Amino acid sequence: MGTSARGVSRIAEYYRESHFDYRLFWALDESHGLHAGYHDGEGRSHAEAVEHMNRVLADLVGVDDDDHVLDCGCGVGGSSVWLAENRGATVTGVDLVPLQLREARALAGERDVSDRVAVARGDFTDLPVADESVDVVWGIEAVCHAADEAAFLREAARVLRPGGRLVVADGFRTAASMTSAERAAMDRWLDGWAVPNLASPASFRDALADAGFAEVEHRDATERVLPSSRRLYWTSRLLGPVGRLAGWMGVRSEVQRANRRAARYQHETLTDGLWQYGIVSAERKEI
Repeated sequence: MGTSARGVSRIAEYYRESHFDYRLFWALDESHGLHAGYHDGEGRSHAEAVEHMNRVLADLVGVDDDDHVLDCGCGVGGSSVWLAENRGATVTGVDLVPLQLREARALAGERDVSDRVAVARGDFTDLPVADESVDVVWGIEAVCHAADEAAFLREAARVLRPGGRLVVADGFRTAASMTSAERAAMDRWLDGWAVPNLASPASFRDALADAGFAEVEHRDATERVLPSSRRLYWTSRLLGPVGRLAGWMGVRSEVQRANRRAARYQHETLTDGLWQYGIVSAERKEI
């Protein structure tokens, strides 16, 4: 993802060590997604809202059964399998975490879509995909892990066919400046989730243009993901005493403790307006 070997190792360590927490508190066995849910006032459960995010993004870029989708940061395979099951797409998932790749393959087998879903270990800036072989590049809460989002976008443009579509759902920094306390809160969140930085909407738009994308649209979806953000916040606060005791006893690692703390600060910084949850779509220019 344009990061050093140490950075890649840290990202993989974070997802490996936080896997149990996601399974326990994020309905992973139902939603098969580690990302936020998209709540639209339809009374969806948490797991249903997490799955609904796939539908929202697929509708936005018109994924259908003729498309080859590249799922960047495919995790345990929820989006990849959903796209194959519900849109008939052929999907290639790329991720850094062997544990998650194994679960993604298992899920594809359970849902009988192994013929349309393939996953591989890979870096966003060195994708195991041929030039102009993909119709849609898809990334939910994964691009934020790239130390250089511009490098990811250049690689996305390389693998997309002319007229191909990009869709990204992620955090974007909105505060032009921060107090020392605000910066510290952001650092506790980002460091705890192995995120090096957040692009601003403007810098991401500029990087898209430089990489050869057009028809760029940025939607602020913060209100839609607030229930997920609150869920993380209250899980963090309620489990705080238990987490501290477990850490003192040596049964929780520092990565796991930092993950819990980050769950608190992501919500506080979001509601303070320091960042937003954005959904970005774009098309690779026709040559």
